[in-house]
Amino acid sequence: MLKEVGASGQISLGKRFAGQLFEMVVHADERVELIPMRVVAATAKTASAPAPTGEPWLPPGGYARASAWALENREALEHYAAQIEAHGTAAEELQQYLQETGHAG
Repeated sequence: MLKEVGASGQISLGKRFAGQLFEMVVHADERVELIPMRVVAATAKTASAPAPTGEPWLPPGGYARASAWALENREALEHYAAQIEAHGTAAEELQQYLQETGHAG
């Protein structure tokens, strides 16, 4: 089914989808994917979360723990980064495979 995006950037899916929530994924090749989502009721813990203060969010304990982990694992992280640079991400490798085998759309 073809749908045209209007001048204001909106698209109408019809009454069948009215009120539904979709995750919108924009792929690197400009394809847009709408994935139907279900709303999950907030738990008491989530519902009682403090209201935003305008301050930047920090993980519990700040970044010290994450920074320490990164320093402890620096060699493995650098090796992983070199692999990504040499071979691309898993998504890029999959795209290349699909193109090579004639399965890319």
